[in-house]
Amino acid sequence: MRTTLARVATIVATAAASLAAASGVAAAEPQDPATWLLPGVDAGALLGPTVGLPTDALAPLYGVLTLLAG
Repeated sequence: MRTTLARVATIVATAAASLAAASGVAAAEPQDPATWLLPGVDAGALLGPTVGLPTDALAPLYGVLTLLAG
C-alpha cells in the first residue's frame, strides 16, 4: 500500500511540475519579436532593434527597381 501511494504521489508531482514548467512559456509578450537564442531563451528584447535592418538597408534598392520596372 505504501509503494502504491508513493508511486501515485510521484506521478502527481511529476505532472504538476511539468504543467508548472510549461505554463511560463506561453506568457511571452506578443509585441516583441521572438528570437530564440536557445530553446526556452528568448533574445527578442536584445535583438529586436536589429530585425528591421535588412529591410531598411534594401529599401533604396527596392525603390530603384520599382522605378525601373514602372
